[in-house]
Order: sequence, then structure tokens, then C-alpha cells
Amino acid sequence: MHDIGHLLVPGDDAGHGRTGAAAVRELLGTRVARLVEPHVVAKRYLAATDSQHAAKLSASSRRTLVSQGGPMTSTEAVAFEADPEFAAALALRRADDAGKVVGLAVAPLEFWRPVIERVAAAQPRM
Repeated sequence: MHDIGHLLVPGDDAGHGRTGAAAVRELLGTRVARLVEPHVVAKRYLAATDSQHAAKLSASSRRTLVSQGGPMTSTEAVAFEADPEFAAALALRRADDAGKVVGLAVAPLEFWRPVIERVAAAQPRM
């Protein structure tokens, strides 16, 4: 779900986290949206603070990092570290990057539908 913004606004590498968060917020809740949104910020953080992680970024992630603002400044990093979802955002980002394996067979979206439906059903309706 974290990259749904790419499908909704193709080519918006820098803004796809915000776009995706807005798209899932009502259906999947605030927490899921709060994790979708900062996964780009988490990439910028890791690019600035973890040289081993940065060295393993896929070619596509390295390319989009430039349009996303590049590695964080130390001031940006301190601000991000104060985010209540900081650790969860880093975990999602690390999983995102680890999943970029050329030729890896993954389950189609339909496989995840029951999980998505359970999360959606648990969200309060306005």
C-alpha cells in the first residue's frame, strides 16, 4: 500500500507518499496513512545516516532520491527522529528496500485482499 501514490499520480516521485496517505486514510485509518506518508522521508534519513543501507539502494531508489530532496540534513534528521512513528517508518522503509529483488516472485495484490479488508473493517466510519 505504501507506493499506491505512484499509481495515482505517475511520475510524482517526491509526492507519492503524501498522495498515497491521503488515498488510504479513510479506508485503512490514520496509522496506516501515517506510515505510508513518511516512507520517502525515511529513505532520505537512511541515505544520510546509514551508509551501508544507502549503498544497497536499488538504481531506481537512487534515482528518485534526487527528486525527493536527497539525503537529509542533520537538522531534518533530528526533526524526523522526534516523529512518534519514526521507528515504524524506518522498518517500513527497510522492508521496502529489501523487497526490491529483481526476479523475486511475489503474491499478487489479490492475495493481500483479506488483510486489507480486515484493516478496513476495523476502522471507525464517520
